[in-house]
Amino acid sequence: MKKLIQEVNEIMIERFGKDSVIALATIENGVPYVRNVNAYTEGV
Repeated sequence: MKKLIQEVNEIMIERFGKDSVIALATIENGVPYVRNVNAYTEGV
């Protein structure tokens, strides 16, 4: 599992760097909501 987490972290850093804005989509009562979130990874 640690190897998988390390691989995912490397891919995220390669594609997005350590700091990037991503779209977070959720559904509440069948209604979709999308909001921008500043995603930051550190020490994963």
